[in-house]
Amino acid sequence: MLNTVGFIGSGNIASAIISGAVKSGYIMPSKIYIYDLDVSKCENLSIYGVNVCETTKDLVENCQFIFLTVKPQIYDVVLNEIKPFVTAQKCLVDVGAGVTIKFVKNTIGFNCKVIRVMPNTPLMYSTGATALVKELPVTNEEFDFIKGFFDANGITCIVKEDLIDTITGVSGSSPAFVFRFAREMIRAGVDNSMSEDDAKRMVLQTILGSVKMMQQSELSLDELIKMVASPNGTTEAGLKSMDKTNFDGAVYNAVDAAVKRSHELKR
Repeated sequence: MLNTVGFIGSGNIASAIISGAVKSGYIMPSKIYIYDLDVSKCENLSIYGVNVCETTKDLVENCQFIFLTVKPQIYDVVLNEIKPFVTAQKCLVDVGAGVTIKFVKNTIGFNCKVIRVMPNTPLMYSTGATALVKELPVTNEEFDFIKGFFDANGITCIVKEDLIDTITGVSGSSPAFVFRFAREMIRAGVDNSMSEDDAKRMVLQTILGSVKMMQQSELSLDELIKMVASPNGTTEAGLKSMDKTNFDGAVYNAVDAAVKRSHELKR
């Protein structure tokens, strides 16, 4: 059972973690077990060659590490279901927004091993941004093993648990904000006579190139904005339109709302 890993819940986040880990070669599919009430979700993941369990009991008994990749609202149901089978040797991986390590331990009923993780869906394409929280009695070896799932598929950040709500807004929820921004840029191109395919190609490459500039340039973000914006030019016109519609405030408020919602969900 050494380094066997189970996923209770086989939705988007579980799919991202599993596909990223398998594609990178970090873990053999034979060491992964999955369970979901929705059998179709298990079927979707079975293409990777993982083991499908019929019950949560089977999964917990077969695995050393158990990822809890279910909706935060049903964590208490799942934890109460598996707690008769959780021993001191098991390590639970808490991926629920707002679900604290304390809540998991209190529900299980003893000081069990829990690693809290806040990943994001780009993990599926080896470009994830994941925050992890380590707390005793988790060993360094156990923590490093779980951290390795995410190191192999992006970047990781080890944080104190009180920063997880912020991480949820900044990186956990924000891919959806980026997708929405890209969608509207593409729509504007189409409305101004571009084909959808050409608009999508140009927008996505522009976002990719902009990210590389932010990563590699020594200039600040304000300086990079000025580099593109010639006086009285097209970029300046667009920036002024952003100012009129409070674009900056809308972006800030979207992240802040996600942070606040994570805090509201905290248990």
